[in-house]
Amino acid sequence: MSDLIINTRNTETVLSTSVLGVEIAHKIGQLGNTSSTSEATTIKRDDAIEERLFDALAVVKRLTATVAMHLDTEWRRTLFRQLDSLHDPEEWELDNEPVKQSSFATFLKAILRMRPERRPGLGLSQAGHLIAAWTTGRDRLTIEFLPNDRVRWVLSRYYDDEPVRIAGQMTVSRLAEQLAPYEPSRWFSREGESNQSRR
Repeated sequence: MSDLIINTRNTETVLSTSVLGVEIAHKIGQLGNTSSTSEATTIKRDDAIEERLFDALAVVKRLTATVAMHLDTEWRRTLFRQLDSLHDPEEWELDNEPVKQSSFATFLKAILRMRPERRPGLGLSQAGHLIAAWTTGRDRLTIEFLPNDRVRWVLSRYYDDEPVRIAGQMTVSRLAEQLAPYEPSRWFSREGESNQSRR
């Protein structure tokens, strides 16, 4: 058996080349195992995220089904497409929360009360609260749907090139009353949509 001699500061160390071969092979094997373990962990994490997003979507879609008779079919289909897009696993941030059932329930109640003809753009807060936005020209209305039938809203409305910005937080039952002075039909009606498309 041959030996490999390494001199370090006048200290002679003798290592068996066969022992070195075994150690190197062992290290390489450990690298392979670490890589495999890391890949398996990533796959499990991705699977868990997909399952979590799927479950959250299933809950809110079932909730929508309970009031489906009050929603236009195309409106409902578009809503589901928007929700699916918001919960795309490939775009999902790990520290975000999927849509909360309590927030979505508030959203449905608000929609059924206000009956907007125009569909809003949808977003999702980091906490899982659904956010809806309507835009007409420079005028914009944004509503965040909180648990327990509460909403947080912000609007920007221009009068003769002078912006008026208002924000509030209240129950769904008072939302229409609070928005009334700012002509909410500007955002909710088909006429508002036509005005937007002409700009």
